[in-house]
This record gives sequence, structure tokens and C-alpha cells, in this order.
Amino acid sequence: MLAGFSTMTAQASTLTINPASPEGGSGNNFPFGVGNNWPPYAGFVYKNVPAFNLKTGDTIAFDLGVQNGVNIQLQIDMAATTVNGGDVQAPAGFTTLAPNTVLPQNPRGDTTNGDYELAFPVQIPFNFPGGGLIIRFSSPGGAFAGDALGEGVLVNRANSADPSGNFVERFNGDTDGGAPWSNAFPGEIGGFRLTIADSPSQPSGPAAKCKKKKKHRSASASKKRKCKKKKHR
Repeated sequence: MLAGFSTMTAQASTLTINPASPEGGSGNNFPFGVGNNWPPYAGFVYKNVPAFNLKTGDTIAFDLGVQNGVNIQLQIDMAATTVNGGDVQAPAGFTTLAPNTVLPQNPRGDTTNGDYELAFPVQIPFNFPGGGLIIRFSSPGGAFAGDALGEGVLVNRANSADPSGNFVERFNGDTDGGAPWSNAFPGEIGGFRLTIADSPSQPSGPAAKCKKKKKHRSASASKKRKCKKKKHR
């Protein structure tokens, strides 16, 4: 599936980075199926992602095919890459979209493939120019911080050879949160979906009233009218 925007409602649009040929088998267990063995940092790297502007209240969502045992709480950051197809964050660094104190919609996921139900509300705006993108995870919170069951929950995963041309690599167990990434691997990269509210249209101002032009009679025309009145007396 090629990446692109689609209209979900009259008030929102979606951008889905979804594998054209998803990897089979049981879902990956990090970062959403376990909370204690991938920190400090894990993440997914993408390429050829269209430009977008996230606002407060928009969502970033992932697709789970198995419910996790506890609510999933973690911090989600985004950064552009220096080059499209690379994995080094741009000098502007990462923006925290969602802190680990915010619960996502459907916080344990569900069993429906393709609905991208684990939706985290964006707290801080992020403008992305297009190209290479890194989504970074950190700081498991609540009960999720001690979740050690390792459930394989993530579906709609891809490797770097996926025909969509959107997937580069994943990483986990990284200690400093920046490239070069620890345990980088060109597979098990999760798709994602952005739901972006459309900007409200600006109301148009009141229609300008047309002023009627007053006819200006010349002095000679006024004299002629007076003369005509005298003749009829």
C-alpha cells in the first residue's frame, strides 16, 4: 500500500504507512507487548513519508492483533532524518508527541487486524517536511513499566524490502536515544497511522455594500428644468 493521505471524515484526514507485504507469524513483542526489556530506547525508521503537520489532539496509532495484559503507557517522540533512507536524526532533534502519562485509546489494543486502534493523542505539535522519519519509544509508565510477559502483539509489520518503499529498520535497547542505534535490524518494523484534524475554514467577512452613486446635475441642466416649468404656467 502506497503512503498517502485519505479523507476519513469531513473534519479529519489520515496518513497510513502500512506494509504492502506484511510479515507473517506472531506479532513482535516490543515496544507494545513488554515494558521491561527494550528500554531505554526503541524505535522504527521509515523513508518516503509524505509531509504532514501534527497538531495537539491529533493521533498517532499502531495496529495490535493481540491484546496486551496491561495498559500500554510510553513516551513517543518523532524526528526527521538527515537524508531520506538514512537513520540519523536531523539536527533539530526529537519532539515528544505523547508523554508516558497519557493513555492511548484502546490502551491494551484489540484483536482486529488493520484497524490501527492503539491511538496516542498528540500533546505537542510537530511539522514534518517529508522524507525519512524516526519514531522513538521510551520511558514505559504505570503497570507497563513492569510488564515482563513478552506478548507478541504488533501486527502489520514489514522489513526493509517491503514493496511499499517506506520501511528502513527498527532498533531497541539503545542507551542514549540517538544514532548510531543499538541492535538495529531491517525487519519487524511496525506500520503507523496519523489522524490529522483539518484546520477550520476562516469565516468570510460581511459582504461589502454597494453605495448608490448620486447623480450630479450640471448647473445648465437645472436652468433648463426651471425654464420648462415657467413655460407651462
